[in-house]
Order: sequence, then C-alpha cells, then structure tokens
Amino acid sequence: MEAGEETLNVLSNIWAKLRGLPNADHVELGAFFIVLTFISVVLLMTVLTCVSCCCRRRETRLKVSNV
Repeated sequence: MEAGEETLNVLSNIWAKLRGLPNADHVELGAFFIVLTFISVVLLMTVLTCVSCCCRRRETRLKVSNV
C-alpha cells in the first residue's frame, strides 16, 4: 500500500469515528477529549518554542551588529 493510500485510509477511519462521536458513550468522549487536549498542547508548545527561538536569534543578531 502506498503512503498516500494509507494516509487516506487513516483519515477516513478518523472521520468515521468523528461522525459517530455524538452517539458515543462517556468513556469514548473522555478519551477523545484527552487525546485532543494532548495534541493541542504539543502543537502549542512546538509553536511557542519556534517563535521564541526565532525571536532570540533576531535579538542576538541585532546586539552583535550594533557592537
């Protein structure tokens, strides 16, 4: 199976689970929100790390060029 087909297969499975979410029991809803929170936190931390790293490089360049 090609990577593109496998990705589409995984996405279609996720989409099917999301469509069935309103009819899910409490355990499935809780697990979904825990996973969603974890993914959101990881993405947020990655973005904040990249932004702070880029800002520090810019400040360092400005200090070096002014000296």
